[in-house]
Amino acid sequence: MKRVFFFILIPIFLLSEKVEIKADHFFANDIQKVVKFKGNATIKQGNNFFRAEEIIVYFNKKRKAKKYEAVGNVRFDIIENGIHYKGRAEKIVYAPNSSKYYFWGDVVLEDLTNQRKIEANSISLDLKTGLADIKGKKSKPVHFIFEIEDRK
Repeated sequence: MKRVFFFILIPIFLLSEKVEIKADHFFANDIQKVVKFKGNATIKQGNNFFRAEEIIVYFNKKRKAKKYEAVGNVRFDIIENGIHYKGRAEKIVYAPNSSKYYFWGDVVLEDLTNQRKIEANSISLDLKTGLADIKGKKSKPVHFIFEIEDRK
């Protein structure tokens, strides 16, 4: 299969850095201001990395990225505000202007910095306010694992 390499300068994590996206197939719709990368799709900027079956980038009228979606067997490694997150989900949406991440479908989110792990059906994470909304299912509740220091 032929691989497509696409290099663009867009602000994925509120900083204007080089973003590298690789995939087997590239599709662009200038009228709807959307680009899709399908098959073995990866997006990388600095230390932040997503891998998925499909990555979709939505642009505003000024051709600035307003939303990123990673769909299908998503794996990620993110460092934000000094915290290192690693994990997986079925779908992730990132809104760079609001610094919000949304994770859906059998989410496993590990906070490697603070040694915490969350397993849930969906997680909403606001990096500006530090607020998180975590939801499970009746058959599979939220599972939160962390360490505490012994009291002496």
